[in-house]
Amino acid sequence: MVNSKQIVAAVSAVVLVGILVYPALSTGTVSFILRSTNIENADHVYVLVGDVWVHRLGQSSSDGWKLVSNQSQTVDLVSLKDSAVTFAKGQVPVGGYDGIKMAISNVTWVFNKTTTRLSVQIPQLQNNLDFRAQAGRESTISVVLTGQSEIVSGAKFFVPNMTATLSGASNP
Repeated sequence: MVNSKQIVAAVSAVVLVGILVYPALSTGTVSFILRSTNIENADHVYVLVGDVWVHRLGQSSSDGWKLVSNQSQTVDLVSLKDSAVTFAKGQVPVGGYDGIKMAISNVTWVFNKTTTRLSVQIPQLQNNLDFRAQAGRESTISVVLTGQSEIVSGAKFFVPNMTATLSGASNP
């Protein structure tokens, strides 16, 4: 015959397993790989890539942003022309997403042994991208970041261009 201590122990074990397993079943992994293309008139273009977010499907454009990573990393876009680097990875709630956003700053442009600090014209880059975060699966997003140097009213700016494609998840 089962006594009350055995019932309490069994229920406690089920609750403990649920607490340990639920996070893995309710979140998916999203990783971002950064690439670049040819940047004219530059020997190096150093950019600090900061916060990276994904946007929940069906939520307003000002709401629904989920932080994937807040780790900052300086990358040389010129060296990424023929290679790639993983620059962000994190857990997000399972479900559909329709956009990505990342912050960039501290741009240093090097050309013909001249180093120039550039202001960033658009410090938060956004891109529409439909994907689904799934429990126990990793969604890999490939980001191509490039840009150009421009002078506007005497000020020097970095004008970025970002595109994103999905390479490791199913569509919603």
